[in-house]
Amino acid sequence: MRLILTLSVLFLSPSVYSQFEKSEYFLRGTTSSAGSTAYGYVDGKNVIVQQSIGQSSIIGSAYSSEASAFQGFIQPNLLDKVLTPDVPQILEANLYPNPFVDQIFIEFDVLPETDINLNFFDIMGSVVWSHSYSSTDYIVVEPKNLSNGYYFLKVECDGVQRVEKILKNK
Repeated sequence: MRLILTLSVLFLSPSVYSQFEKSEYFLRGTTSSAGSTAYGYVDGKNVIVQQSIGQSSIIGSAYSSEASAFQGFIQPNLLDKVLTPDVPQILEANLYPNPFVDQIFIEFDVLPETDINLNFFDIMGSVVWSHSYSSTDYIVVEPKNLSNGYYFLKVECDGVQRVEKILKNK
């Protein structure tokens, strides 16, 4: 399966950087679950193209007098479709196995006080499966009619949420 993603190019300088969706200087690389980074030099500016799938936000950054570097998820438009605004991403739960075939198990560290809402999103950010469960500390999820591929699973309860990239296999 080949994923085609629109990537952003960061032009970095000591004082400012601009983000471009499209550029004649666009650098490309292969996207994998581990991600990749390509470096270049364009019009006297350092250019870094980063790609990754699976993190729900930027997970690290580094700054120096000559450059800024960011590590993490590079599809903010997708996150806008998946995440519930103003709901913290701090839900503590174990989701396994990943990849899964027919079932995913979710174990909560603390018994939720509210119903548990699950949503599977495709890689374009559309909901493809949804279900609500009564409060429990263990759920067996059997999402029917999902084809093989990558999905984002959002678990939401008690005013917090968690998003995980998961893979459905045969």
